Order: sequence, then C-alpha cells, then structure tokens
Amino acid sequence: MKIALDYRPALFSRSGIARSVRELARALVDHEEDVELHLFGHALKRARFPWFPRGAHLHRSRLPGRSLSLLRGLGLDATRLSGHSDLFHWTDYVYPPVTSATRVVQTVHDLAFLSDSRFHGEAQSRILAQRFAKAVRRADAIICPSEATARDLRQHFPDLADIHVIPFGVDHVARQETDPASGRAHAAMLLSSHRPYLLCLGTLEPRKNHEALLDAWRSLPPPRPPLLFVGAPGWESTRLMQTLARGQDGLAWTHEISDDDLFDLLAGAHALLYPSSLEGFGFPPMEALELGIPPLVGDCDALREQLGEAALYVDGQDVPGLAQALRRIDTDDDLRSHILNNWRQRPVRLTWRDCARRHREVYQSVLAQETRRR
Repeated sequence: MKIALDYRPALFSRSGIARSVRELARALVDHEEDVELHLFGHALKRARFPWFPRGAHLHRSRLPGRSLSLLRGLGLDATRLSGHSDLFHWTDYVYPPVTSATRVVQTVHDLAFLSDSRFHGEAQSRILAQRFAKAVRRADAIICPSEATARDLRQHFPDLADIHVIPFGVDHVARQETDPASGRAHAAMLLSSHRPYLLCLGTLEPRKNHEALLDAWRSLPPPRPPLLFVGAPGWESTRLMQTLARGQDGLAWTHEISDDDLFDLLAGAHALLYPSSLEGFGFPPMEALELGIPPLVGDCDALREQLGEAALYVDGQDVPGLAQALRRIDTDDDLRSHILNNWRQRPVRLTWRDCARRHREVYQSVLAQETRRR
C-alpha cells in the first residue's frame, strides 16, 4: 500500500499541524509494515526543518505552489509527484491537486475559519471556506482528531458520511530527554528572574487570547509570577508582538527555539497557560501534563474532550476570570495535585502507534472501495 502524505507542514513549521504530520509519518514507518510511505515535500521555499523518518521516501523539489495545477493538467498530479502512490493524504488546509481518479484522505483539524471570522479575518476566512468546501466534498474519507471537530464538520456539511475520529498521540513527549533545570536556567536568562515562571505556549493569533491573558497578568498584584510567551507570529499578531518585544519586568517572548529547549522550558515551568477559544486537539496542555505540569486552558469542547478534569478551565476572553485563574493555578497546591492526579488516572492513553494503526485502517478501507463517493 503506497501512501502519499503531504509533509510540507513538518518541513516549514513547529505548529500543532506540523507536529501531527511529523509524528504520524514516524509512527506509520515504525509500526505499519504494509505501508510504503511517500512524503510530498515540493515547495519553492527552503525547508526549515528538513528531518524526515528513515524508511519514508521524501519527494522534494523547488516547485512553486502555483505550478502544481499546471502540472496536474500535464498528468503530473500530487500522487505521481509522490512516487505514483495509491492514495494521497491532505494534512493541512492547502490541497495539492490530484486527478479525478485519485483516492484522497483529508485531515480536518478544526473549523476556526467557519466558526468565527475574527479568528482569521473575514477575507481570509472566505478564501479558506471556499477552498475547504471543495476539498471536503472531494475527499473519500475524512479524519478528525476530536469528536468536537467532527461535530462541527457535520453541522456545516450534514451530507458527509465517511468521517473518522482518530485522536493524535502524546507519547512523543516520552522520547524527550527533558531537563527542567536547563529550562529554568533558559527562562531565567530570558526573564531576568529566577522565580518560578508561567509559560504560555502557542502561535500568536486572536483565538489564543494572548492579549486578554497579558491584561489579566498585568492586573495581578505584585509580585506577579514571571510570564514567558513561546510562539511563532501568526495572523493579526503585530500589535501583540510589538508589546511583547518591548519587554517588561517579568515578561518575555521567544519563538526561535528548538524542540529540546521547548520541552525543557515546559518541564521547568510552574504551569502552562493555554486560554484558547477554539481548538481541534490541543497538543501543549497534554504535553505539559505528560511532563507533570498543570495547565490552565480555554473552556472549549476539544480541550474538555481530551483533558477531562485534568485542567483548570477559564473563558479565555474574560480578563477578570483569567486573573483569578492565574492566581489559582500559581498558588493552589491542592488544585495542582488534583489536576495531575486526574491525568495520571485517565482510562485511555493516546499513543502514536494506535493513531498510525487507525490511519492505516482508513487507508485500507478507502483503497478497497469499488467506486469513489463523489
């Protein structure tokens, strides 16, 4: 079974989508012997993270994205550009063109652009929505990382039938040789403070509610716990970046950071702050819990689904509520222990091996179809 996976997110980003693509590729190679994995990496820009799993076949050339439609017209669609694979897996919100005969599986991470235009802007939301509607009706099967995303998808597209909920894994954290002491030293250098710090992790964009979090933190009476932001610039983040770049006593921001440093910082933090209004899965809170760090998170369906009682929930747009939650997660040791105990006692553990197995089952099912649903 020759499967082509759009691997471009993993080559160019450290986002949650990039994490999901990178780890899924690794797990398919490591655990699914009947999958011959081909990675679609064609793009004009230079890869920032050129690693890919040994045993997979990376197909990479400096092709501009706008040339792909032209090449499809010449018979060179995404599957032929990926080793003449049997099936193509769209992993992001940009869809390499395929022929009408190509079998396609699509991952839908979340529907933020349909849920609230403020999350991506009205113009960009319209573009994403139009592109997405064509893709989701073209796919032979759709995979969502949470029931929350699947419900949203069914609400917007009630005629879709072949939807599979397959959570991502979080056991990649166990492979990290984390050093909390190194993380605390790195944070102290960034924050000019050796006090226990709070870590806010995630792309700087409106739905993550970073500005509300910053206002809540500033409203705390001194001495406030130091606050470190780690996240790449996202949509409509210019004002926030300017604020963070100016710096303030006990406040810092960084985004050029390796995975090793990131997990060290996370392991050394007093708590993780992730007050997002909408998620499709939400890696950072689960990564924090795997490292023994309690998270404060936005009260949204996907995070409730994945975390259960292993988090302190708050409306990410409620500044006074955020301030109160910050005080609790920072000072209430009983709450912190309760959160971590709930995570350790959860009945189901999310592994990449299981995620890869369930993806392979979807691939097999699609390839076994005699006629493709149109």
